[in-house]
Amino acid sequence: MAFKAATIRNWTRYQFRKIFRPRTVNNSGLKIYLGDQASSSYARSIYRDTHEAEERAIVERNLESNDTVLECGAGMGVVTTLCCQQIGSDRVYAYEANSKLEPVLRQTFALNQVSPHLEMKMVSLDGGKQDFFAADRFVVSSRYDNSDQYAGEQQKLDSVSIQKLIDDLEPSFLIMDIEGAEVDLASEGLNLCSLKKLCIEMHPHIVGDEAITRLISNLIRQGFTLRLTECRNDVLFFSRAA
Repeated sequence: MAFKAATIRNWTRYQFRKIFRPRTVNNSGLKIYLGDQASSSYARSIYRDTHEAEERAIVERNLESNDTVLECGAGMGVVTTLCCQQIGSDRVYAYEANSKLEPVLRQTFALNQVSPHLEMKMVSLDGGKQDFFAADRFVVSSRYDNSDQYAGEQQKLDSVSIQKLIDDLEPSFLIMDIEGAEVDLASEGLNLCSLKKLCIEMHPHIVGDEAITRLISNLIRQGFTLRLTECRNDVLFFSRAA
């Protein structure tokens, strides 16, 4: 009976949100500012409380108080905020390439009274100028041009190298959702020595299964174990001993 009551309650809440399109919602104590996204079809995942559900589950189970987080692809700031709520803001570093998301991110952080280190900058393997396709449907924005499927704008952005961030910040927990660019982690030249945990959303539909296989193989060669019991759909979790 309790399960049925909760299902009905969640369904009713979703229907209310879908009709009235609130620009701010509270999901399990985490306040999310949608801004103009409230009128988009993408808002439905936030109204249902399924947005970044896989990453949130992994973070809730595996983020520890002594971790330092580097997040590449902050998006709406949901996972960023969750990390801050669990370990405080001082050791949470978030990077997002899409400048249109900055007001949304900062408002979400303000609503939750957290203050992670936010940089509106692209992360890449080598740093320097990089191509970036800023799609009108922000969740598919990527360094891979998908203008044949989505409206948007091709940009040339400054980027910071993933190696520089790892060297400077010495993160222990890397969270990455960057629409295919996760394949940079397949580079055998990367020194990932400070990292102990990785939460990575894979995008085989963008880069192909072979590229994802090379990424996973390189991480295993560097001493990481793929924790299958912690993985959720295309979001994989790796860890290694200290």
